Amino acid sequence: MAISMILATLVLSTTAAPVAVPAMSAPADLASADQATEQAAPPPPPEKKLLPLTFGPYPPGWQIDFGPGILAVPEFPGSDGLRVLPIPQLDIRYKNQFFASVQSGIGYNLVNTRKLRVGPIVRPEFGRRSRDVAAFPGLRPIGFTAEAGGFVAFQPSLFTTLQLEVRKAVGGHDGTLADLSLRRIKLKGKWTIGYGGRLRFADATYFRNYYGVTPAAAITSGLRPYNPGAGLNDVSASVFASRRLGGNWNATLFGSYARLLDRAAASPITTSRFGSRNQVSIGSAISYRFRFK
Repeated sequence: MAISMILATLVLSTTAAPVAVPAMSAPADLASADQATEQAAPPPPPEKKLLPLTFGPYPPGWQIDFGPGILAVPEFPGSDGLRVLPIPQLDIRYKNQFFASVQSGIGYNLVNTRKLRVGPIVRPEFGRRSRDVAAFPGLRPIGFTAEAGGFVAFQPSLFTTLQLEVRKAVGGHDGTLADLSLRRIKLKGKWTIGYGGRLRFADATYFRNYYGVTPAAAITSGLRPYNPGAGLNDVSASVFASRRLGGNWNATLFGSYARLLDRAAASPITTSRFGSRNQVSIGSAISYRFRFK
């Protein structure tokens, strides 16, 4: 994962991809949920203009949240174990246009109205390491990659977002994914609480790379051969809670649960003694907010 160490630092924003960061997705995602929060309130009147380095409805210019964070994600799609990633949080935004973090991806709102946002998006995908699948000799590792595509987000109300994303991996698993997600946030004093759900669809390339077993790999791994086609990968739910600690400090906790379905659930990798249909991800971060005009 050289590219992975670059993109993996963009993580744990206040807003689940196999072994990808969970999403309120989708934990897509916390940055997206936070963005919805910032869109929810109108800009302050001139006489009450926000000072730099304070929390507000949305950033007047550049905004950077930075601090220590930690993630625990499945070792590989269909795994019953977790791998822990001590990764700094880095969330970057420019006004209500550009955003960058693992949860929200890297994107830009080309269309940006009260109820509709449309634009390009790139998300990191952590892949599958050789040591993660060491129990299955012959299964190939899958490298860290970026998934590039676009999104359409519809907001029927200030605190509810329905979003569709379609992305194609540039290397790595080489597959195509489509995520349909619904997110909701609530504001309670210093707390921002979000929850949502997601359906993920994937093409045959994605399924064969992550859940398939070639005849050659079956001989060495002890798994039966498996050649899945396209279909529904999982259904997931996620939640996060973010609290302002005073000044520009903020603390965030989040978690997600995904249930593998259909071809993913039937994979000999998932049904092995090292596998599971239940995929859990959790994380936390403390961050400091900087603002620049």
